[in-house]
Amino acid sequence: MKTRLVVAAIAASLVTGAPGLAASQSKPGMAAAPAAATVDIKVCNRSGRNGSVAISYVEVGAGRFINRGWYEVANGVCTDLVATDNANFYLYGDTLDGSGLTWSGNHPLCVQYPGPYAFWSDGGDTCPAGYETRNFVVMHAEEAGPYTWNLDP
Repeated sequence: MKTRLVVAAIAASLVTGAPGLAASQSKPGMAAAPAAATVDIKVCNRSGRNGSVAISYVEVGAGRFINRGWYEVANGVCTDLVATDNANFYLYGDTLDGSGLTWSGNHPLCVQYPGPYAFWSDGGDTCPAGYETRNFVVMHAEEAGPYTWNLDP
């Protein structure tokens, strides 16, 4: 009988007074783990022409690159594109007026016209049927927070 009472008392104290799993794993004054810092990518069009941009980046928590296009960016407007927890990403831009002006670099990636498009990178060096290669600008954010790419004339 005493054994049952002792077991019942222990069980009651565990249910009513024991800290939960999360509480038992933290120490007093210890802050919760911070959320992953992100780079918040924005494009500002200062070119005098309407444009569209494509991006290749790692989605937050994904661990692999996704390629997306086309985000229209009117002249004189800034557009928020995406957030990523990877400091490296790639951007490319075209004008929409037929002038042939592009904002490009030297990193070839696949795009699809007219779009929109979205696909995961597979690491291959050839584009799937229906896609074309464009030379993207290699970008690197020195720190988390806002990152702005300006489309200049």
